[in-house]
Amino acid sequence: MTKGTSFLTALAITVGVGMPLAARAEQERKSPLADAPAVRRRVELRDKRFEIGVGGGATMGQDFYHAVMVNGRLAFHLTDWLALAGWGGFNLTPNFKTSFHEKLEGALEGVKPGQDRTPTIDEANSGMNKIGEVFALQAEIVPFTGKFGLFSGLFMNYDFYAFGGPGFVDFKADTTCADDMQRTCPVTGFKVGANFGLGMHLFANDFFALNFELRDIYVRNNPAGRDENGDGFANDRDLSWDSNYIMSLNLMFFLPGRATISP
Repeated sequence: MTKGTSFLTALAITVGVGMPLAARAEQERKSPLADAPAVRRRVELRDKRFEIGVGGGATMGQDFYHAVMVNGRLAFHLTDWLALAGWGGFNLTPNFKTSFHEKLEGALEGVKPGQDRTPTIDEANSGMNKIGEVFALQAEIVPFTGKFGLFSGLFMNYDFYAFGGPGFVDFKADTTCADDMQRTCPVTGFKVGANFGLGMHLFANDFFALNFELRDIYVRNNPAGRDENGDGFANDRDLSWDSNYIMSLNLMFFLPGRATISP
């Protein structure tokens, strides 16, 4: 019993003394960079900065008329990874026909009025609409940023972001519709839908960047302006959800002109 008690007492003293020593040794082995930020002296190219610029854009995959646009973009970056932005475009080429449109006109040559449900060239063209103006509001999230070099001498920062929000398309047409009891009636006016897509910045310096965006503005439309549901009339009952893909390239300026640097 005496020997057992002595052994347990010695063990307790050893453990009691050894544990603080081990903890102290662990603290001494801890890296001085353990609590340091992942990146020091990081250039915050977006945080608390305004972004304003202009550029050009074009639609893709339109049914009857292409749209080549002049557009503008304005944004405020709440943090280095979150921004609120607005974008708008104005169509400079309202009569720029797609190749499908031209093929359709060729196929409709010789069709006589009232022959059957097939429209004449004039009837088909009178129902088609085209993009006038486009507007979008969006929240942007920047998950990827980086820097690359060219020829070991030119270094540029970049980022990729995803965005989403409401979108607005103003449709225009060469003719008007007297009432909703016609077989052909173009869809005109503002349509509200969803705006979403991807974008990127390519920074030449703290102040200037190239900006590329690819968006889809998804609204209810009837591009042909024809009776789609078979009730004999072209009206709002013939609308369906339709994508409007737009790519744009902008020249962007950031304010203030000097980016902040993290600790």
